[in-house]
Amino acid sequence: MVFFALRVSSGQELSAVRILKARAESLGIPVKSMVFIPRMKGYLFIEADRAHDVSRLVRGVSRVKMLQTDPISFDEIKSMIIKEPEKIVVKAGDIVKIIKGNFKGYQARVLSVVESEKGVTLNLELVGLGKPWEIRLPLEHVRLAESKEVEE
Repeated sequence: MVFFALRVSSGQELSAVRILKARAESLGIPVKSMVFIPRMKGYLFIEADRAHDVSRLVRGVSRVKMLQTDPISFDEIKSMIIKEPEKIVVKAGDIVKIIKGNFKGYQARVLSVVESEKGVTLNLELVGLGKPWEIRLPLEHVRLAESKEVEE
């Protein structure tokens, strides 16, 4: 499997796929698949056997350009599609920033870390409010702001 990268107008990836699909069918160009990654605006990947076929396909199509004639392997595209979740280690006393949910933007102190089969949940105390307020959030909803220093 080899892919070729195309540059398209940002936000027009789906319409470019439709145009190129219709054009490939009408010209009889063998295209195996077309892939666009939503978080990579302006790029489209076409799986084909030869670079010449892809350049013939995009010739004359407005706002679509072939980036390079060198093929891209599926492993490179797979690494763009599959995003490894960031592993963070949080312990009691750390300061975290809440990045999802109703308390987004607030900072909180970790009171305890509860691990269960559903995942890791944090018991937090919001920082900077007039009175203490305890909440529970999943680990995915926070980012480490300050780690508690271990004194020896």
